[in-house]
Amino acid sequence: MTTAQSNFSDFAENKTIFVSGLSLNVTESVLYGTVLKEFPNQVLNVHINKDNSHDTSIAYINMNTHDSAAQAISKLNGTIIEGRKVNMFWSLRDYKLRTQSETNLYVKGIKKEIGQQKMQEVFDKYGNTLSVKLSTNEKNESNGFGYVKYCTVDECKKVIAAKEEISKEIGEASFDIVKFEKQNKSLKTNIYIGNIDATVTEEQFLKYFETFGPIRKDASGKLAYKIVLDQAHQKNKGFVNYENVEDAQKAISSPKTGVLGSGEILIDYYKSKEERKKEWRNALFEIKNNVAGRYKDFNLYINTGKNHTTSDAEIREKLGSCGEIYSLQVKYYNKQPTEVAYCCFKDAQGAQNALAKASELGWTINKFMTKQEKFISQNMYAQTAYPINFLNFFQMFNPNVIVPQHPQNQNKEKDHRKKSTREESRKPKPIAEKQPKVEKAPIINEDMKNELGDQLYDYILSLGLYDEDLTGRITGVLLESIEYADLKKKIDTKSPELTVIIKEIVENLKKIQN
Repeated sequence: MTTAQSNFSDFAENKTIFVSGLSLNVTESVLYGTVLKEFPNQVLNVHINKDNSHDTSIAYINMNTHDSAAQAISKLNGTIIEGRKVNMFWSLRDYKLRTQSETNLYVKGIKKEIGQQKMQEVFDKYGNTLSVKLSTNEKNESNGFGYVKYCTVDECKKVIAAKEEISKEIGEASFDIVKFEKQNKSLKTNIYIGNIDATVTEEQFLKYFETFGPIRKDASGKLAYKIVLDQAHQKNKGFVNYENVEDAQKAISSPKTGVLGSGEILIDYYKSKEERKKEWRNALFEIKNNVAGRYKDFNLYINTGKNHTTSDAEIREKLGSCGEIYSLQVKYYNKQPTEVAYCCFKDAQGAQNALAKASELGWTINKFMTKQEKFISQNMYAQTAYPINFLNFFQMFNPNVIVPQHPQNQNKEKDHRKKSTREESRKPKPIAEKQPKVEKAPIINEDMKNELGDQLYDYILSLGLYDEDLTGRITGVLLESIEYADLKKKIDTKSPELTVIIKEIVENLKKIQN
């Protein structure tokens, strides 16, 4: 090994090994025993950090000396523990140094029979390796490529120059060593394509999108594109990752009708699941603000009369001429439509026209008010109904009505307090009974609602019946129409009732669209 002259100034003093890929069943005792067996009296301590949200855990091993840590990495990197291959690298505390890619190499065309320990042994000859990792599948079989990180750029150049020599030991005909370049996530080169005819083949898909520019290759050298069948809609959807931002932009701005099949395809920048959730939350928040603010004064309560069940189509037919309807919902009881509906217009003129048309239709149409608004309105009416004391008011017409007068506080004695006697002071005072504490209902904040919304979104999407747009709309309706505690209980227990409610919502949404 050579002495490292690089940004990793404390490399020679490093005694800590970072371990990844551990099975969740592995305990600190098991890992400690595995290392101690090969290096007696060299292990100081072992700490495993488990996270139940991942199927593997990580660990840190502190050795007595730097040399013993280096020997442990060389000998145990790639060891199988509890049925899983584990990776052992040098632990780097500095995040910037840990993530910088100046000294990272990508190695491809490795013979399938070569293991990670052999790969570690070969690359250790050319400098101080910070990490050596061979890509493997679930059966711990080699995928034929891997990654190496050195301390210095000079060591990387040295290895690339010795590529042919290294190929003789571990390489196939396609063996190559190149500098690894991490893709900049801020560059938008990845696009999503939807609504593709099911008859379009993979060859047709690739041929069309290659016309816009070169497609990026993944770590194994394959073109970064994919086309799959969307079972829910019997349409194809695909993904393409270009090398250049300009090429992705050209693909997005290109014609979309009749280019892949007879229909119109959808092309947009690819968004991760978290980005789509955030976008959906922002859209839902905007809708809430619009309804609560801009359209609040245009909400109407409609009652078509007893023994008359209304429908979405009927209300749109009767009131559609009044103005543009923003939203419409028929009230249901026991899964059956009632005579009550709620309608929101996009402007004041539409709402006024609907109110004026109520008598013509024989319906009751009023401005919709929340419970709080009704309470305030009733209180204001009660206060203004009798502007003065009603007894004094009627006394003006009937002088015989006697109004009781409150006694005035006149000629009060200065000392009105009673002097307690000695006997009274000695009487035992009754012990007040303790009142049972009333548990306060938990305060539901916006974060809790967002978390529940994410949980509902994932659950509905996992059913495989609805697309992302419809899933977001269903989630919004559930959050608005069902109490938080009841909805939380249903999703936590995966109640079958929740699935029934979701189907009802979908049916109502389809009616609204029609």
